[in-house]
Amino acid sequence: MQSKNPLEVNILIVVIAQEGNFIRASKKLGITPPSLTRRVSSLERSIGVKLFDRSTRNVQLTTAGRLFVQESSLSLMHAERAWDLARFQAQIQIGPYRIGYSPYTHSAFLPLLNGMSPVRHSPGDEPSGIVLETANTLELVDRVLRGKLHAALGVGPISDRDLWVQRVGREGFSVCLPRNHRLAQKVGVTAHDLDREMVFWMPRSLQPRYYGRVMKYIGNLGVQPLFKEVKSEAHALEFAAHGFGIALLPRSAAHITHAGTVFKPLTDRYLGIETVLFMRRDQRYGDLKDLVDDLFSRLLALKIEIN
Repeated sequence: MQSKNPLEVNILIVVIAQEGNFIRASKKLGITPPSLTRRVSSLERSIGVKLFDRSTRNVQLTTAGRLFVQESSLSLMHAERAWDLARFQAQIQIGPYRIGYSPYTHSAFLPLLNGMSPVRHSPGDEPSGIVLETANTLELVDRVLRGKLHAALGVGPISDRDLWVQRVGREGFSVCLPRNHRLAQKVGVTAHDLDREMVFWMPRSLQPRYYGRVMKYIGNLGVQPLFKEVKSEAHALEFAAHGFGIALLPRSAAHITHAGTVFKPLTDRYLGIETVLFMRRDQRYGDLKDLVDDLFSRLLALKIEIN
């Protein structure tokens, strides 16, 4: 069995180790428990090493088994990456290109992105060579690295040696307040004004590095807002409109009107959202490089730098 399909062997052993039980592992693998037991026993005899200690209830890895699973897991990751790379290369050759963007991408970028991916009005129209997808920045990074997206716009900072990353814009924050809020008459709002206020903002999971940086800055000021995570700008606006607190939003969101609310700029220059364009370094050649470089130039030309 080992010589016929080493990858299959790796999968069997790793799944058994993950499940800790032959019956659960057999269900996951789609084979009967006796068949799985025979195959593992055959493998152990062929290599002369015991991988599992068995009991009536569960199985545990031996020391040799733990080493086997550790290396097997790496080989499976490499195999999965190889498939992703193959699919990625096929997409480059046959299209369409897939560009991702974060919900926190500056609104001025969206017409440009939509212009790259026109809507088909009839079956006879030519299909677009570019497909747009939206996701949070962490998901975008993962999809680009795995070859499911060719490039993406996300919230910086992004630091990965396998990615080519370029800043394309930065904007400050605004706060959305109920009209009767104590801060509604101010020309601008500072971070200190947010002390003890309920503030609706993006979830940490959308961009942990950026979220942590903002929290550290505010903490160093001695300010303690009561942050409440919401998944969308629309939800933050609704909460503010109903008087539950303040919505912290990108300044470009100030064009959104909602009855009973006002927008005020957050004047702290350090606090802002950086938008970056990124793609895989090893794909910076040919038509894809030309496409992304053209997109980069057009995004820079919009000069999104709101302080």
